[in-house]
Amino acid sequence: MSKLTAEIHTPVLEKEVVDALVTNKSGAYLDVTSGSGGHSARILERLDSAGRLFAVDRDSEAVSQTTAATNAYAGQALVLRGKFSQLVQLAQENRFPPLNGILFDLGMSSYHIDTVARGFSYQSDGPLDMRMSRDSARTAVDLVNDAPEETLARVIKELGEERTATRIARSISRLRAKQPLVMTSDLRRAVEATAPKMPTKTLARVFQAIRMWVNEELEELEAALRAAKKLLPDRGRVAFIAYHSLEDRQVKAFFGALARGCICPPKVPVCVCGQVPEFTKILRCRASAEEVQRNPRARSAIMRVFERIPNAGRETP
Repeated sequence: MSKLTAEIHTPVLEKEVVDALVTNKSGAYLDVTSGSGGHSARILERLDSAGRLFAVDRDSEAVSQTTAATNAYAGQALVLRGKFSQLVQLAQENRFPPLNGILFDLGMSSYHIDTVARGFSYQSDGPLDMRMSRDSARTAVDLVNDAPEETLARVIKELGEERTATRIARSISRLRAKQPLVMTSDLRRAVEATAPKMPTKTLARVFQAIRMWVNEELEELEAALRAAKKLLPDRGRVAFIAYHSLEDRQVKAFFGALARGCICPPKVPVCVCGQVPEFTKILRCRASAEEVQRNPRARSAIMRVFERIPNAGRETP
């Protein structure tokens, strides 16, 4: 019977995560994007009394939620605050044991989306904030009102993969010249002004792009990839859940190269680089139709799981 005492949001791919990641019920696991604590609690449910979980999130409110969600397992769980770029330092300071598995559930949490005051959603009117950690220096207001139009266009094109980025940046620039854009409805109005009937996908891409810029998400993800490689021992596994192509491509490229090993040009008949595979691909999956029906957020989720090959390029944390 579950020892959970807190009501928690149903995490995406919860069964698939636990089945793929928990290879040793007495092992140690790290949930690096703990959010409301859903995945953390599910992992703890699978462990025996010797198992341990370390949970990390950059948002102090998420840390509180994870602490509440895992309260029944307080002796086995340690909840910490930090960013991906601080993972190795956190592991050293808190003396993490060798980890059997690490989970990264990337992007926004449902809490962020649903909390109007955080300003992540174009569907509700709130302050144009979008910070995953409230003590971060810059907010979405900074980019939207202060960045040059060319920078706006680049951010929306590269991080939002939006083909009308130049037109949208021009509209934002024109409206902010009249008065600052400080609410999510202000940004939505600027985007909608560029087309008679604005597709919701375009709104989603623009909000995604600005959110990723505010939180330096791709830079932090690069740090996460390097940290996972450094922290995992032999046969340790890492799982990434991504919700859009930029994140998924970055994960696939990094660990795909580690799984491939050799980097010699295809025309070279015999390997001369000497690089060997360090990881193997374990799993790639998406949410089932039944899960998507229960939880629409799971629709775009894709999970990739990799395992470190024994005695293959292991680094010491």
